[in-house]
Amino acid sequence: MSTANDCGACPVAEMGRRAFLRNAALAAAATMAAIGLAPGSAFAEAVRAVTPLSAAGAGGTDRVYRIPSADSVSIDRGNDVILVRWQGVAYAFSLKCPHRGTRLEWHADESRVFCPKHKARFRPDGAHDSGRRTRNLDRYAIRREGATLVVALDRVYRADADAAAWTGATVSVD
Repeated sequence: MSTANDCGACPVAEMGRRAFLRNAALAAAATMAAIGLAPGSAFAEAVRAVTPLSAAGAGGTDRVYRIPSADSVSIDRGNDVILVRWQGVAYAFSLKCPHRGTRLEWHADESRVFCPKHKARFRPDGAHDSGRRTRNLDRYAIRREGATLVVALDRVYRADADAAAWTGATVSVD
């Protein structure tokens, strides 16, 4: 009597736990490579909620946050800020879609910011990636002060209006 596991003609042989995990890891690495990510560039943490350590600056328009210790995405819903640490650089974006102001979401499985209304996707650096044609995410001015990042909520840069300022609105965190 033959069972499903000892059928020599079956195209898929029974696989042990180690083989399954190895194959799953290889498939994940291949998927990341196919979408342009190196295996080390995957985010160490899922999205997390943050609140600023303090408000600062003239008129209290600056928000001070701890520098994330690893590549990650943090969202401050109270101030509509997405704080991203990615490949040694920190960015601060508006949590609102640049097209119609819809609240954006982080999709960890894609390593992309996503607009649920327009299906637009944005890379962790804020550049438009796919979906309905829109512009890049709006970046806030950001600077490093010791172990913190200071985000100036009163200085927003659009890539299509001031490309140099938008490109410069980054901080090295390595």
